[in-house]
Amino acid sequence: MEQTPKANRVHIGFFGRCNAGKSTLINMLTDQPVSLVSEVAGTTTDPVSKSMEILPLGPVVITDTAGIDDTTELGTLRMEKTEEVVKKINLAVYVLRTDEEPTADDMHWLGLLKQNNVPIALFINEINAENKEVNQEEHKVDTSAYVESHKGLSELATVIGSADFTSKARRLELLDLLGGLTPLDVEGDQTLLQGLVEEGDTIILVCPIDSAAPKGRLILPQVQTIREILDYKGLALVCQTEELPAMINSLKNPPKMVICDSQAFDRVDELTPNTIPLTSFSILMARFKGKLQDLVAGVKAIKNLKPGSRVLISEGCTHRRQCDDIGTVKIPNLLKKQGHTDLQLEFTSGGAFPKDVSQYDLIIHCGACMLTRREVLRRIECAVVQGTPIVNYGVLIAALHGILERAISPFVDELKG
Repeated sequence: MEQTPKANRVHIGFFGRCNAGKSTLINMLTDQPVSLVSEVAGTTTDPVSKSMEILPLGPVVITDTAGIDDTTELGTLRMEKTEEVVKKINLAVYVLRTDEEPTADDMHWLGLLKQNNVPIALFINEINAENKEVNQEEHKVDTSAYVESHKGLSELATVIGSADFTSKARRLELLDLLGGLTPLDVEGDQTLLQGLVEEGDTIILVCPIDSAAPKGRLILPQVQTIREILDYKGLALVCQTEELPAMINSLKNPPKMVICDSQAFDRVDELTPNTIPLTSFSILMARFKGKLQDLVAGVKAIKNLKPGSRVLISEGCTHRRQCDDIGTVKIPNLLKKQGHTDLQLEFTSGGAFPKDVSQYDLIIHCGACMLTRREVLRRIECAVVQGTPIVNYGVLIAALHGILERAISPFVDELKG
């Protein structure tokens, strides 16, 4: 679990007013000084994240945010950062204090979380006026009475506990309460190869090693795919593009499937007999993280591109651009080769993604291996609601090479649903 990628973890955001106790609570739960704690309002500025395990949720990322009533000079910008966190998390913890009444700001942010369908756990910070250790067996705040006096709270959040956040006495109890909640938009038991691989199947993975490949390792989708094949007790065979024919011919029986890097789609298609199913890591990731149906539907917009069309190419991670970078070099060159010239190309990476995408004629998104499923679904929904076609790298490249039908054939029944 310690090595689980951030994109595959449950993301939990901690929210509340300045000095509500968010950072103190996080430090208690993690048993580490993750967040800076101070009586000075606005101590937490940009969101601070920490990976840990909370069973039975499993691997999680917890994120501390700035106080929602931050009135400092940069308060507005910090609230924008906090709003971005709302759109990416699977679960929220909202912190209130027993010695303070919920404010209009509290109700606004609780409502915003609810509007985004994020499950909300309400933790009430039990303030000890004398700043002494609280005997939890003898002294417990009547949480129900606190909530009863503010009826709107129970309609917005699941009230699950109160504690003196300066004490570790109830740490395990609060972790158990968090671990029992149901997060939003997590993969759960779904896997990359669900329904595609069975015990004893042989899968060939074509992983080109070029200048864009990371030195000394494979990229995350390739590693995840190998691991899943092993989990299904299948046989994972890995090769580069030109080694594929020899590998296929060396097998007594044909492989169950060939999975390749999208950049090698055209050549791998030529080298793989039509009787063997073929797809790409990027298309598998689209099926796993988002809505493959919407991404395939976006292909129709490609033929409508004309000089001056605005196209957004968005990547979920941030990395140093190589001379043959897929997003900024290879895809634009492939579009030109297919006759789509003089396009207005714009690029985003990492957490950046425009709120208004209606200005674009097409969005081309990466495989999103570094983004959570919730974030991928949000981006797809943003495009669909605003009427902007969206495809991902694998779908686009397969379509431009005229092999999309073959590339999505393993999922044809799912796409009909």
